[in-house]
Amino acid sequence: MKRIALFVMLVTVLASVTGAETKKKTIKSMAKQQEQQQQVANEQMTDYDWAVEYCYHEEFDKALTYINRYLKKNPNDAFGWTCLAAIQCQIDNDAEANRAIEKARKCAVNESDPELLNWLYYTQSTIYLHQSDTVRAIEALNNAVKSDPTDVECYMRLGNIYKKQREYDLAMVNYGLAVQYDRNQVEGYLGLGTVAGSLKKREDAIKAFTMAIKLQPDFAECYALRAVEYYNDWEYDKAMDDIISALELENDNARARWVLEYVKEVAPEAAEKALRKQAKKSKDNSWLELLK
Repeated sequence: MKRIALFVMLVTVLASVTGAETKKKTIKSMAKQQEQQQQVANEQMTDYDWAVEYCYHEEFDKALTYINRYLKKNPNDAFGWTCLAAIQCQIDNDAEANRAIEKARKCAVNESDPELLNWLYYTQSTIYLHQSDTVRAIEALNNAVKSDPTDVECYMRLGNIYKKQREYDLAMVNYGLAVQYDRNQVEGYLGLGTVAGSLKKREDAIKAFTMAIKLQPDFAECYALRAVEYYNDWEYDKAMDDIISALELENDNARARWVLEYVKEVAPEAAEKALRKQAKKSKDNSWLELLK
């Protein structure tokens, strides 16, 4: 019986999650700072606020213009320099990001400020990851967590690093902490599912992917990932249900189509039954073309 190598299949998923959470963390942190800067709801936006706004919309040139203008007026603002470092990370300018981080450290009057340290260390971990220095990235993230033990993005990033290094136990711990502090963290459940699948804990993987589906039922990849586990657990009918759900949402989903080919090879009757049923139900004969 052919089994699908789950680790190979999930590399792309984890890579995309890593990129997504980097941006999410930056925007979330900046937005939090922006909220604190605006003491009155209708107050005129500062250059700092505009920098955050443009970064949110991925207009990094404008974001740089505004944060630099802000720092000229507020050269001793550690948050401003950390904001600049985060923006520089977004455009892969690690040298300038490092300089901004050092400026932030020098300007930080209160080194015990947990919010500042959390953002600073997280941004520093981004620089280290750009340099493929996972040892220092992990160290920075652990320092960020010390400053804010509830930081979901830090746990997600640690989980992704450990998963990539095949340190599955540590990956599981960090993904678990991510969903503990944010029960709606879809990426956290996907992380738990991928790790469980790599450890051949199929029941746990299916539970994790099922939770991700409940949270985001329009995400095709969740169904495709669960289909892998059903296939590996010889539950071909359930695998086909998930393959069809994934393809309904995203017709060119590569993972769903790949698993389908495995099912067609080892359980052709299950594949044909499910596809013919879907074609009749949806009155769409294109489903029958997948039998070829």
